[in-house]
Amino acid sequence: MNEHEIRTLLTKATEDRPAGIDVMPALPRRRPARILAPLAALGAAAAVALVTVVLPATPSTAQAQVVAAVENTGQESYRIHTTSRDKEFDGAFDPVRQAGVITRNDGAETRILGDLIYVKDSGAATWMVSPRSDAALEQEPPAVALVKLAPLDPQAALQRLRTATDVRESGAASGQGWTGKRFTFSLEATAGTDDDAGSSAEVTGVVDVDDQGRVRHLEVDFEDAGRPTMTDFSDFGTPVSVTAPPANQVQQAPAEKLGQPKAKPTS
Repeated sequence: MNEHEIRTLLTKATEDRPAGIDVMPALPRRRPARILAPLAALGAAAAVALVTVVLPATPSTAQAQVVAAVENTGQESYRIHTTSRDKEFDGAFDPVRQAGVITRNDGAETRILGDLIYVKDSGAATWMVSPRSDAALEQEPPAVALVKLAPLDPQAALQRLRTATDVRESGAASGQGWTGKRFTFSLEATAGTDDDAGSSAEVTGVVDVDDQGRVRHLEVDFEDAGRPTMTDFSDFGTPVSVTAPPANQVQQAPAEKLGQPKAKPTS
């Protein structure tokens, strides 16, 4: 029975009711409690406060942003493409698993597995293995070390950006599928040694950092090099599969191959 039928029955049953009495008065509309507005405002304020607490602060200086990007880039795997004068390098690297494989355009190949690095020159049948350590480059100026490491150990190369000076934001940057910021920097290019009487020089560089705080493009420009050494980072999260060469094809690299200084002849 609907509301209209109920009203009809009640009307007939109460036709002799006193004037002014309504058996089915209209229900009053409920008004929202006034306390809801302050609670809503309080909830919004709490949400803002929560976001403020949870979200990490953006590094304040250009140098801090570049250093943070170096760390962020080391948190997941990626692919690289490097050009250095007339040579090109392509590969993939996983900084977390310490694994990578990089091939040069002439057929040479480098494999990184944990603390070891395997290198096979173009046309060679034997791999040279050595500890994966850039200790031999500690005496090299940062710019030289970065250029030497970029084609073979990109994450170690990025670490050299920690010593960059005169880091400045220079505008927007973008590439395929990403946008971000461009930074310029300087790196020391000549070490103070007995041979150069403590002379020093600087080279300039560019590093692009995407909106997720990862390095996307890196280049270092020596004035006499003809063109800069450039490395592009892409395909973050890509799987990296690397296996060690067969043991019977591996030899220990000599000290010169490791970058160690040659012993000086005694007089």
